[in-house]
Amino acid sequence: MKLQALRIPSGWKVNWNLFCEQDINEDNCLYEFSSSTLLSISNTQIGKCLELIWHPKGDLNGKYILEVFNLVEKYNSKKKIVEKVPEILEPETTFESQNRIEIVNKIEELVMESKQNI
Repeated sequence: MKLQALRIPSGWKVNWNLFCEQDINEDNCLYEFSSSTLLSISNTQIGKCLELIWHPKGDLNGKYILEVFNLVEKYNSKKKIVEKVPEILEPETTFESQNRIEIVNKIEELVMESKQNI
């Protein structure tokens, strides 16, 4: 399993990455495409988080869903600190495709656009 190469500028943190450099097929659908989140990256400077899923999980006829969320401050009582977490209820942007390369291009476009807005 080789992770998908992505051009992501500084300031972005990879929170989770299972986004592989292969398209879904009968051999990998139950493994590489079974996680609820394939990729999660965030940038606290601009208050954004990108989440990538394959839906429905493990389904050959599914699709990638890429969502951009605003980060909001939330108090973590266990750590006793304020953290920035995704506002999961309402994505700012949603992009869907079955094509991995379209998703790669959209991720790179979104992170580069955000770099210009800093």
